[in-house]
Amino acid sequence: MVKATDALLTDHRLIRKTLEEFALENPRFPALLKTLQRVVIAHAWFEDEIFLPALKAERSLDRLNREISEEHKDLAELFLRAEAAGAGPSRDLEANVLQLRTILETHLRKEEDALFPLAERILDSEGLNRLGDEMIRRKTDVRRVI
Repeated sequence: MVKATDALLTDHRLIRKTLEEFALENPRFPALLKTLQRVVIAHAWFEDEIFLPALKAERSLDRLNREISEEHKDLAELFLRAEAAGAGPSRDLEANVLQLRTILETHLRKEEDALFPLAERILDSEGLNRLGDEMIRRKTDVRRVI
């Protein structure tokens, strides 16, 4: 059994590891962009479809949940723009990379510092484990589609 917050933190570590090399000058930039996009979009899907709905009854988290979901939409849009800009250097691509990096770093901190600790106080161990098992069970399918 894996707690949902632990499963999401595993994604965070992978995202941060990818961000270490995520630079336009890196010859592997196009592959890193695709990897980062797949991991972030799958991570966001799990949060929006499984994790955040489990916290819906806790009205005090409504604003935070909306912020998290909005940031997921912003990130998806930035990934689309980065793809459209192509792999060659351009001001648009530079701006998208900077925005992606900034939003991702802030977003991950917000989840780790606020959302996850609150979720662990609200949901019992059984609930966190059930959500974590659901995420693990569906991870391969979700990443295949994305």
